[in-house]
Order: sequence, then structure tokens, then C-alpha cells
Amino acid sequence: MAAPEKLRDPATLRRLLSPRSIAVIGVSATPTSFGARSLTNNIAFQGPVWGVNPKYAGQQLHGRPCYGSIEEMPDAPDCVLLAMPREGVLDALKRVAAKGAGGVIVFASGYGETGIEERREEEAHLRDTARALGVPLLGANCLGIVDHVLKAGVTFMPEYPRMTAPAGGVAITSQSGALGYALMQAAERNFSVCHMTTAGNATDLDVCDLAAYQLTMPECKTVALAVEGLRDGRRLFELGDRARAAGKPIIVLKLGRGEAGAAAAVSHTGSLAGSAAAWSAAFKRAGMIEVEDYDALLETAGFFAKAGKPSAPGVAIVTASGGAGIMAADHAEALALPMPQPREEAAKVLRAAIPDFGAARNPCDLTAQAASNPASFGECVLAMMADPAYGVIVYPQVYSHWQTTPGRIAEIAALSEKGGKPIVVAWIPEQLEAPGAAAADGSPVVPLFRSMRRLMNAIKLWNAHYAPQAAPAAPPAAALADAVATLPGGGAVLMEAEAKALFAKVGVPVAEDRRCATAEAAADAARVLGFPVVLKLDSPDIAHKTEVGGVKLHLADAAAVRAAFAEIMASAAKLAPQARLDGVLVQRMAQKGVEIILGARRDPQFGTMVLVGTGGVQAELWRDVALDLAPVSPARAEELLRSLQGFPLLDGFRGAPKADVAALAKAVSAFSQFVAAAGDKVEEAEVNPVIAGPWGCLAVDGLVRCGA
Repeated sequence: MAAPEKLRDPATLRRLLSPRSIAVIGVSATPTSFGARSLTNNIAFQGPVWGVNPKYAGQQLHGRPCYGSIEEMPDAPDCVLLAMPREGVLDALKRVAAKGAGGVIVFASGYGETGIEERREEEAHLRDTARALGVPLLGANCLGIVDHVLKAGVTFMPEYPRMTAPAGGVAITSQSGALGYALMQAAERNFSVCHMTTAGNATDLDVCDLAAYQLTMPECKTVALAVEGLRDGRRLFELGDRARAAGKPIIVLKLGRGEAGAAAAVSHTGSLAGSAAAWSAAFKRAGMIEVEDYDALLETAGFFAKAGKPSAPGVAIVTASGGAGIMAADHAEALALPMPQPREEAAKVLRAAIPDFGAARNPCDLTAQAASNPASFGECVLAMMADPAYGVIVYPQVYSHWQTTPGRIAEIAALSEKGGKPIVVAWIPEQLEAPGAAAADGSPVVPLFRSMRRLMNAIKLWNAHYAPQAAPAAPPAAALADAVATLPGGGAVLMEAEAKALFAKVGVPVAEDRRCATAEAAADAARVLGFPVVLKLDSPDIAHKTEVGGVKLHLADAAAVRAAFAEIMASAAKLAPQARLDGVLVQRMAQKGVEIILGARRDPQFGTMVLVGTGGVQAELWRDVALDLAPVSPARAEELLRSLQGFPLLDGFRGAPKADVAALAKAVSAFSQFVAAAGDKVEEAEVNPVIAGPWGCLAVDGLVRCGA
């Protein structure tokens, strides 16, 4: 794969995305037209806004001066909106470039999204022209931008001036225009947003370019990113590097999580490592925080913008409602969030302030008595915040009172700043848009969630994001070159014997075997290897041997081997009559252990992905897998293994001996180094299973499908 295109320099996008002057080309007198709305949306914008339409030359249109042509405008505009049909866009682009514009926004649709080849070519020509002219282009088929700091609403969505919340906190970038503006409307309920961009077709600028610009804005604390797809997904990694350098997290939602392409895979890995899993692994490698629900995107971004970094993983729950405390604890426990009990210093304060029918513990139930002794609330919260076991306080707000609840939010903000830890409000009332909720949304320090589940999941993501991360493996060593050099091309499939030989070269422990074309040769090989043995069909045309009766286990003597050989050949000939049958592989039965699948697959967006999961024939049934980009270090490989639901099987479940996880992680890392070094020469590879036990690990089967 060629190197990905570099992200655009944010400095070159400032005039387009944070304009000091705006021009709308093609504006009409119809108030509901896209151009008219884009003019009226800038009523609070302090810079010049010009319309262009020869029909209204010299007139005031929607409160702004209108000129007869682009050339007649008094100055070079920073941001030019082309509010016109597709057919006029290219000519207008050339003319505004000659005028010295800072960039253009194209509303027009009907380009490549139609699926018509000549329209795709037209869009490509538009992109090439914009780049040749040095004019950044947003769209086509987009909804525009909002710079809430400058009150610039260069969008045709109505009623932007209603959004009077103070600018700050979260920047929004969305491929979908409608979803981007839907998120932006949080400003109507006082949520602090500084900027919003929509990429549409991403003819020139894509969401990575746009988010990278937002990271440079002083008001931006975090970016909420909604992405559908990218021409090259590896651009996410450069964006992630910029986010880390800026110290500003990116919260990301992937829209369209289909598994297209998995059906063509040869191995189990191919169907397990679908597009959704690959995107999730890429987000993690880029250091982004992925949410799975649209509802969680903005709330989680707001939390990260306000919460800072956790000082400890513990969660303290403080409430005036025992039921709300139980609900919060249930959700925390479901996500394995630690809820330690307060240490003696904090417990002493709680016991003194809370009546005996409350709960001076975690969750801490202040009871309704807190209302009659307002000082006790602050005393208890500060005591819990002072406890070093807690990194965050969760406060369920159980009722909405128009007069008092905003005051409680102000008190929470003051306590948070005094105690130096975030206090997260779970908004329980069904009165969703009450002043108390708006006070929290507008606060620079108080995060608010309208779902306890989303709140606790955000805390889990927060703890994980700021936990020490295993470094990715170093680039593959030159020692792997020999193994890579032996790979054939042309899409060849290497079956078990050849695949295991390759894996052994790169440091993956493999089971010894013998290839045998006759029953007698198989019996002789079994005597040499030592009983009991397993026989496996040897065929270049059958990837999954169990599906044709091609595996026989626990063969204890030569007679059993001869009989098994005959059964395998007969079954394979019946169930796969067109397949070439070269005989069998004879392999000594491995020691007992836990079966793990280890695989790799070339993803068209991100390159080679490595996969570990619960192995054997159950791999596709349970789909208990973890993915990352190859290569991975042994430490990262162990993280992947520990993330599996089946990891307790490796860790001595119900008194079973513990597997040597370090040895297994080392094998995973070695395998990942090989497939990363192979690059395009390996389309997919698999070891299924690797058997792991206290004695180490052993690859007992293998498969490699080479690149074309």
C-alpha cells in the first residue's frame, strides 16, 4: 500500500473554517432558499457578509449588500459559499480563486454519490482543480460549517441565531451534514460547542483534515467525530498523533458498521475480522475513544472536555436517593468499575453528617435530610473527593426544581473546582430540558448525562484512555526477511504443513508432523512421533478439514491409524469429489490445554490486522475475539488476550492449571511481526488452534493465503 496522503496544514484552512469575511454566491430573494438562509444565519457575525447575484446587484438582500459578480466584491472573502446547481460550480471556483478567496463550500449534490461514472470523473476534476488553484474545498454535497466563537453560520440549516450558548468545549465534525447539525443544536440547550464542520462527499477535505483544524482552536477541549468512511483510513493515525500532541481527546462514532467482504475469506479469521472490528482496532491504535451509540457521542465528548485526567480509577456515588444510588451502583458493577469503600478519614465525616437511616458508605445515601442541612452535602462530597481511592464523584440528580436545582449545579461546580475532581451529574428527572440541566450543560466543569448507562460507560472509557498503554511493536526485524522471501504470489494458499513451517521460522512454536500418502506410511510415521497421534487430511483445496471428516484424534496404535486413514480419504472423496487428496499429516497429540485462534487479515483501509480469540471449531460461533493492527508487542498481545471473555480459561478457571500467558503472548507477537513484514504478500493467515497450557503453547494447524 502506498503511504497515506498527509493531513492538510490547519493554517491553510483558517480562512475557510474560521472566516473573518463571508460571500454567498448565488443568493436569491426567496427566504427559504439555501443562499438566503446562509445569509440570515450570520446575523450575529461581526465581519462583512456579501451576496452575489446579478439580478439583485446594488441592492440589500436579507440585510446584506449584494453584488452583480464575484469580481465586483470589494475584497477577497475568506469563506465563499457556492449556493448554486452543480453545473455552475467549477466556473465559480475558478473565479473566486482569481479573486483570492480563502476557500469554498459546495452545497451542490449530484456528483460521485450518484454512482454515475461521468459524475465521479466530474467530482475528481473539481478536486484536482481546487488543489491546483490552492483553494481548499469543503463538500460537495455538504451542509456547511459553524464557527460558534465568531457566530459564523455558513449553513443552510435554519435558525442558527437561536443557538446562544457560550462557545467552548466541544468541536463537532461529521461526514453527515444532518447529523452534524443535529449535534450542533445542543447549543440550544446551553451545551458548549465551539465549532461544527460537515464533510459531505469529502471531495477535497475529509473529516480528518477538519478535525485536525479544530484541534488547533483554543476553545476546543475535545472533538466529537462522526465518520462513515475514508478514502484511506490510515489518515486516522496522523490525526490521532495530532490529538495526543494537543492533549485533546477525540471521541468517535463509526456510522455503517457492516461486515462486507468477510464472505470471501478463506479462513475463520476472514469472517471474524470484519470491517467494524477493523475500524474499532484502528480507532484504538489512533488513541481515539470510540462510542457505539449516537446518543453517547456528545455526552461523552462533553465529559472528556470537562473532566481532565483521572487521579484514580475508583468511583464514588453520592446521592440523596437510596434508589438512585442502587441504580448507579448496578451500572458501575456491570462495567466492572471499582467502587471502593471510603477510608477512615472520609468515613468519619460521612458518619457525622448522615442519619442512621442513610448510608455512610459507597454508595453514599445522604437521604432527604440533606435538604434540611445544606452544609452536609458539601462536607460529604469534599470528604469523598479527598479520598485518594476516588477519581470521580457521580451525583444522581433525582428531581427537577426550577428555582433550586440550578443552585445545586452551581454548588457542584464550586465543589468540583475546590476538590480538584470531576462531579458527574446523572440527570434522572423526565423533565429533560429544565434549567438545572441547562446549567450543567453550560458549566465548564460539570458533565451531565441523561443515561446512567452512558455515564458509567464514559467513566470506563475515561479510565482506559488515560491508563498506561503498551507501546506498539518496533518495525519487523530483518531476520523475518527469509520467511517473507519464501512466500509465493498469485493468490496461492499454503495449507498446514507449509504454513506451519513458515510460522516456525519466525518463532511460533509448532507441532511436528509428517506428510504421508499411504496408510502404511502414516502408521510408520506415528511410530516415530509416538502415540497417541492425530491424522489430518492433506489437501490444497480444502481449508476446513473438519467439514469433510478430515480429522481423526487420539489414535493409539498402528491399526487405528490405518483405519483412520481409510475413513478420512473416503469421507473427503465423497464430500469434496473435485478436491485433490495428497494423503494425510500425522502429528503427535498435543498436551491438554486451551484452544486459541490466532489470525491475520489484510484490511483494505488499514493494512494488516492481527486477531486473537477463543479457538477451535467454536471460533465463528462465539466470536470472542480481539483485534489490533500488526505488529503488536508481547505486552500488547497479552492485553488482547486478557480482553477476551474466554481469558479465565487461560487463567486457571475452576482450579485448572494456568496457561503460560507470557509464552502465548510472545507467539502472538512473533506471528504479528511476520504478517506485518509480509505486507501485501499475505492476504490472510491463521493458526487455529494454538493450544496453550502451563507448559507453553503449540500451533497445531495453520493456513496462509498469499497476495495476488
